[in-house]
Amino acid sequence: MGGATLGGAAGIVAGIAAGVAAVPLTAIAAVGAATGLALTAFTYAPTFYCQALFYKKCLFHKVVMSLAVLQDLPSSNELLQVHPAAQALGDFDTSFRFTFSKRKDHLLKVTDIPSENKNGWRFTLCNTDAITQGHVADYNSGKSGQLPYIQLSVEPDETDATNKLSHALSIDGIETPSVAHWRIEVSKNEISSLVPSSASATTAVQTGAQASPSVSTDQQVQQSSFDPQLSVTAFRKQFEALSKLLSVSFNRLAVAPALFGEGLITFDCYKNATEGSSKTEEEKSTGLMISLMSTISTQPELLTELINVLKRIEPFKLIATKLAEASSH
Repeated sequence: MGGATLGGAAGIVAGIAAGVAAVPLTAIAAVGAATGLALTAFTYAPTFYCQALFYKKCLFHKVVMSLAVLQDLPSSNELLQVHPAAQALGDFDTSFRFTFSKRKDHLLKVTDIPSENKNGWRFTLCNTDAITQGHVADYNSGKSGQLPYIQLSVEPDETDATNKLSHALSIDGIETPSVAHWRIEVSKNEISSLVPSSASATTAVQTGAQASPSVSTDQQVQQSSFDPQLSVTAFRKQFEALSKLLSVSFNRLAVAPALFGEGLITFDCYKNATEGSSKTEEEKSTGLMISLMSTISTQPELLTELINVLKRIEPFKLIATKLAEASSH
């Protein structure tokens, strides 16, 4: 039990100091109430071990780094694997075991994120820079469906950006280990070797080159015959179905990071779609759909990028197929 502070007669305080502390807190509270004394009880959240899991995902123009935090339990890995948002984390890199610090209010916080370009590379925080122990406990117990993770993107923002970047971010608010860092290791080779599927498919058709094994012939034809004029109409036809899927929290959390990572929505839109308890799920879905509608209306060629995002995530694959078919000649 925590502790208690009593104000009032010195004799009662002395009695407690001499051993009355062994009396149940409820009895002490009753005495305090009867004598007009003030009683304040302090409780502390139990400390438990957690796993800090680091992930890396290379996109065409940037590298997305993620730090997820789960309780150190046998069931945690299985819980993470079935979560829709796990698909947006990328490839597992490394991990370490830790406990939250009581002195820092059980709050893990990533610091030293560069506000200015680092050797020509730009750091962008995608969601939040902090995770609470309570959030981790709620997620593992099933009280919350929001995966506790921190995500940021790193991309070359200047022509003279170095080929490789190595930068350490500090992780504050943990006790074991007492000092921890998030090592950011990226290189231009990781992103330059990735060619957008739409571009690679078009090139393969035009040059007669052998298509990549991961892209089917049907997909190549659909992408190479994409008609920007049909994209807005195609999107409107799937507006209702897509909106219903996005009104489910799990689905929205799974797709929002990828939409932001591909530049299809702004950070504010991403934040509004994934955070905040003042808005209903339908309101968050509507805001996200309005943003996507605006993007497709002004830049219809980006529908191919939206299709590429949706076809990677199970609940959206059918809609991705319908969009591809409706936007092709």
